Amino acid sequence: MNRFNASKLSELEKNKNSHPTGVISEPSDSIKLGNRFNLIMKQIGLGLPVEPFLIQYPQIAEWVKFANPFLQLPGTKQWDAELQCFYKKQLLEANYDLIIYQDNQVIGIDWTIQNSANFRYLENSFLTQLRLFLLWNRTRLAHEQVSLVYLYVNQPDIYQFTYSRNQHLAFKERLESILSQFAEEEVQEDVQHEDEQVNLEMLHQKWLKGEIPVKDYFDAIPEVEL
Repeated sequence: MNRFNASKLSELEKNKNSHPTGVISEPSDSIKLGNRFNLIMKQIGLGLPVEPFLIQYPQIAEWVKFANPFLQLPGTKQWDAELQCFYKKQLLEANYDLIIYQDNQVIGIDWTIQNSANFRYLENSFLTQLRLFLLWNRTRLAHEQVSLVYLYVNQPDIYQFTYSRNQHLAFKERLESILSQFAEEEVQEDVQHEDEQVNLEMLHQKWLKGEIPVKDYFDAIPEVEL
């Protein structure tokens, strides 16, 4: 079993197709401020007071104000969430800043201070499609009731992506084209393991019949790492 997140899937697809996928990166000079912002958002999720920090960092206060309407949406909230599922014997996983579960829909939310990405690139990226897929897998709602929101609080911009059955089928095909190579490796490993078991059984029978010495029999048994 292997673990796959959006970054790993993107890298595997890039290597397979031999062209860059346009990695989205955060400006290095804003990392500290971005970390403070995310810490404050987590404190809000825990119900802790943040007013002293917002007074000290007015820029962050503006970002929180921009994100606040989404924090007030009704529903069961899961902050700093991770979703996982097994697919084709492989583990898929993705992170969300916030997931809001409502009676008839689920909304994943991601906030960042980085510059807005290209909308079409982001829509087709594993970063988005994997998150939508896992939200659907967790809830099994109708595809159109699954959505993902990106809050670019520093712009400010809002991108919202709604899932669909066509996206779902296209993503599965794209995903399976990448995971198939690992399935082939597992089949080869299983065949090799079966061959080893057959060889050991043959050696065991020869030893029982006295056809090979004890030393040769024990030397042929593979070591098991602890």
